[in-house]
Formats: sequence, C-alpha cells, structure tokens
Amino acid sequence: MRTMRPVLLNLLSTLLFVFACGGSLAVFAAGFEGPGVGPTVTRAVDVLGAQDDAPSVLEGHLVEKLPRRKHRYLFEDHSGQVVVEIENRVFGQLTVTPHDKVRLQGHVDWNRKRPNEVEVDSLSIIGVITPKDVPDAVAPPQKSGPSRR
Repeated sequence: MRTMRPVLLNLLSTLLFVFACGGSLAVFAAGFEGPGVGPTVTRAVDVLGAQDDAPSVLEGHLVEKLPRRKHRYLFEDHSGQVVVEIENRVFGQLTVTPHDKVRLQGHVDWNRKRPNEVEVDSLSIIGVITPKDVPDAVAPPQKSGPSRR
C-alpha cells in the first residue's frame, strides 16, 4: 500500500500539470508544412480561397445539417460560413448542438463544381458559443440624398 501512494501522487501531479497547460497550448495541424502546401486555414472565410489539402483548424459552431448532402454541415465562425464534411466516425460518442463551440481539424477539399469545403478529421467540443463567435450583422444601408420634410 505504501508503494502505491507515490504512484498516485505522481499521476495526480501529472494530470494537474496537463490540465493547467492545456488552456495555453496552441493548436497545430499535423503533417507536412512547406512548399506546395498552403498555410493552416483558421477562418471559415479563408477556406474558399485556400488550395487543395491545406491544413485547417476551425473554431466556431455547426449551424445545421445540409439536406440531401451526405455528411455535410454548415459551419459558422466570426468570419462567416463554410460547408464541412464530417463522417459519423468523427463524431464518435459526441452529441453536438448548434449552441456548442467546436474545434474542427482537417483539410481543405477542392472541387471543381462546388466551393471549397473542409474535410474534418477530428472534432472536439470546447465550450458554448458566445456573441463573438457569430458573424457581425451587416447594418442595413442608409438612404443617401436629400430628405423630404
């Protein structure tokens, strides 16, 4: 029993260290980074102009499942919206709602007939969406010209 106590203490201190550092670690997409591969895409608006297979790490929320498009969802972050492909195996045992803030890691999938999409390799829930996660609403245009009295 006495030899078990130091092992538990080491395990507990290691877990506390991991959780303490977890919030400050940057998220990086694994794989080759260099000539021929674009930089990591981190905003929904940048997906549309990215090259094929560029790594992508997006944080925002899933708005809806797209009808008649297998495994396709509409993703939204502060910059706008983009279509993402998430296979059922990626969800695993997670249940995701439009109110959950998620981190999607994957790569840009280019298609000649449609705008670029992100093929998601991993998904994690990182909290609840806040107003800063939603795109800014565009103010209605002001009428210009002389006003009538």
